[in-house]
Amino acid sequence: MRDLQRRKARERRGLVVAEGRRLVEDALGAGARVEAVLLAADAARGKAAPLVEEAGRRGIRAEVVARRTFDALADTETPSGVLAVVRWTPVTLEEARPPAGASGGRRVLVIDGVQDPGNVGTMIRTAFALGAYLTVALEGTADVRSPKVVRGSMGALFRHQVAVAGFDEWRGWAARNRLATWVAGMAGGRPDQAGAAPPPADLALVIGNEGQGARAEWRDVPHRDVTIPMPGGAESLNAAVAAGILLYEVARAAG
Repeated sequence: MRDLQRRKARERRGLVVAEGRRLVEDALGAGARVEAVLLAADAARGKAAPLVEEAGRRGIRAEVVARRTFDALADTETPSGVLAVVRWTPVTLEEARPPAGASGGRRVLVIDGVQDPGNVGTMIRTAFALGAYLTVALEGTADVRSPKVVRGSMGALFRHQVAVAGFDEWRGWAARNRLATWVAGMAGGRPDQAGAAPPPADLALVIGNEGQGARAEWRDVPHRDVTIPMPGGAESLNAAVAAGILLYEVARAAG
């Protein structure tokens, strides 16, 4: 557990930490490869007791430790007393596949340099909820294996394909797969602008860094700039909120 507090260890071991009773239950429900469950003694005697039984039925090791020990290993400020070690690694771009029988095209969320792990986790959850089949985290984005990303995804990480890629790798893959590209920013047309073409069936939506936006290299990639009108006068939106609005507009237009 102490080793998995380091990014390199998570990458080397192919393991992530899911903290919180509901998140552990989601991981089990999603069929994720839960390697072990760790519980504080008071939690194991309380609401988390059924988790201990479920782990036993599945042959998953459940370790109960003193609350003080658990709190020293947990990532949250007020630990719930339950966490799990889950075997999970991102897919490669070549491994990513739309679900069998999927209709309505292929939609991909591309996260370009978003550094807040909570935002990244929420964006993965939103992409899963709104019909994207893949989320791609480009270099400069928060580690998709971090505990905060896992918690922010609320279990979607174990049900939704997530890839990590360099910009050039992504660019080549998207071209081979003939994905149109929309880049969100402060300048550009509204996604529902009158007279504009509807969203392409095969579409990559790019959300950039919280402060700087998407990288300048997108100007060398054929794309459409899109923006969200803000009549209230705010200068910008949270990256995860922007992703949700635009993905909803795309899903709505697709019917």
